[in-house]
Amino acid sequence: MRIKQNQGRVVHAPLSFIFQIVEMGGSLLQKYDASSQSFIPDRRLTPFVLQPQLIISDPDGTVATADYVTQMVNVTWTLKHIAGGIISILPATSGSTTYYDVNAVTKKLTLYRNTLPQEVVKIAFHGEYVDKRRNEVLKFDWEKDCVTETQTDLNITLDAGRWRGMVRLVPMRHWGQFGIPVQLKNGPDDIPDARASYQWQWWNPTTRAFSEDFSEQAWLVNGEQTKEIIVDQEFIQDVTLRVKAIAYGNANTAKYFVTRLKRWYGQFDYDVEFLRGKYIFHDTATVVLNAWVANARGIISNPCKYFDMELFFASGDGEFESIGYGEEAIVNKGGLQSGQPQAGILCRELSAYRALCDDSGKPVTMDDGTVIFIQIPTKSREV
Repeated sequence: MRIKQNQGRVVHAPLSFIFQIVEMGGSLLQKYDASSQSFIPDRRLTPFVLQPQLIISDPDGTVATADYVTQMVNVTWTLKHIAGGIISILPATSGSTTYYDVNAVTKKLTLYRNTLPQEVVKIAFHGEYVDKRRNEVLKFDWEKDCVTETQTDLNITLDAGRWRGMVRLVPMRHWGQFGIPVQLKNGPDDIPDARASYQWQWWNPTTRAFSEDFSEQAWLVNGEQTKEIIVDQEFIQDVTLRVKAIAYGNANTAKYFVTRLKRWYGQFDYDVEFLRGKYIFHDTATVVLNAWVANARGIISNPCKYFDMELFFASGDGEFESIGYGEEAIVNKGGLQSGQPQAGILCRELSAYRALCDDSGKPVTMDDGTVIFIQIPTKSREV
């Protein structure tokens, strides 16, 4: 007798799944700062990372609940570039530049390319998972657009720190060579030097206009086309400077800053004293005079560096006669007359160094062509 056979089927319940694309770094949306031409975030520094996840659970319990993205097949990432109505496929690399890459195991996409405000990068994902129990192919698709917003808020200012108005250059404080820095800003942020231009000018009292010709200005060290001009105190008597600053090459954003640098002595006092010979005796051979200059800080050392100090001497009813320049002078016995000796001093501020010129106004030079600079009293000699 033949055995009759019949065949049954094992019925597997459909799998449950959760598919998602997780942003692991960076941002789908960028912002573009027009003043600095920078992206926030900049994907060259902070790449945009997308990680697929496929969480599968089995109602029958034969398949462990876990992330099965590494078992997905036919996985493709497609990036389309859209600009001006033209659509093209964005390659992973262009020459030595990498736009994006895909991890073959984790299926992770890392995007390094910034998206300009006038373009769109459309990112599309496709992947499949084969359910061998039911002999089914599960397909998963995802799509997003990368766009950039332009930051149009401009608050361009020129920061000059403490240099506004008139800056008094006290000679005794030895400024030497120093810089005057300025900085273009958009709101609280500095505008990068590559996105700004600076041009310094000086006020020419002869033409009564600002000039950009520094060829004969001995006080300029360098930096007339940068955000920090370097000047030398020793050559500055009274100079007015202006800087014209422009952000990202747009003349409409031009900002100006004016400062005046002036040699200034402030309040000071001076006098001459007898070191010897205030009282003349029969054996007095010389009279020694000593002069000094003082300000609020006290006696000024090396005063002849800053003042023209002319000493005078008279005895009896005679008129004062100039006996020399400096802090000290000596009158010998032959110059002493009967009567009480008297000393005097004429103290005048010295100017900054200026070129020595001939009668035609041409600077006098040494044999090697070096211009000769001198200091002169800023006031005329009193008689």
